[in-house]
Amino acid sequence: MICSSAIGFDPRVDDRRLTFGFEGIWQGTALLYDHQTESLWMHITGECIRGPHAGTFLAPIDSGRHTTWADWRRTHPQTEVLAEDPALADSGSKHGYFPRAGARSGQAYFPPTFPGTIQDSDARLAPADLVYGVVVGEVARAYPFVQLAGRGIVEERVGDVEVTVWFDRASRSAAAYDRRLDGRTLSFEADDGQPGSVVDKDTRSRWSMEGVCTAGARKGKRLRRVRGLMSEWYGWYASYSQTTILER
Repeated sequence: MICSSAIGFDPRVDDRRLTFGFEGIWQGTALLYDHQTESLWMHITGECIRGPHAGTFLAPIDSGRHTTWADWRRTHPQTEVLAEDPALADSGSKHGYFPRAGARSGQAYFPPTFPGTIQDSDARLAPADLVYGVVVGEVARAYPFVQLAGRGIVEERVGDVEVTVWFDRASRSAAAYDRRLDGRTLSFEADDGQPGSVVDKDTRSRWSMEGVCTAGARKGKRLRRVRGLMSEWYGWYASYSQTTILER
């Protein structure tokens, strides 16, 4: 993939459902337009940057983790899959715009037209380095995958929220949650006996990467997800230029 930042938004604005099309590339990321007003929208933030809705933000929805199909299907076996549009069937071939042979998240592949669209960059990380970006209110923070892979779990305060960020090395998937539950602030560690899950330190209850307790004293409890998404560094920084980065 050239861009790894999949995200979902509620398409309703002022009680009107908008539909969207692809306008082009700006800051190396997709720029969309709505068919109803031809306003322009940024895909990572959901912000309208030009048109009648300028200054409006689409409300983000919890669209799940960016993970492998096998991992997702284990947790959500009844998932429906969007069928491929036959008209675009060749778009992933070596003749298409996105060369499938080189489609790997975090690789430094850029189509020739991309670099010229990136106006804001930051050398703290390489442009294609993968990060898990978290937003709490006005605070944005980036967690480089290389750091998450080494730690597995990060716990810290972001804005006014006690955040826990989990990383599954097998699926290269991250998620962030508010670790406050029932009046307590929980702490977690990797579950060595079951890859892809964690345990809370006080009751040893087991939690899935979806933030759901699957076994133990807290079985059935669910942590509140913190807004976040996987992205290449160039796209995250272009969208949140005031972001901080988890240090080594």
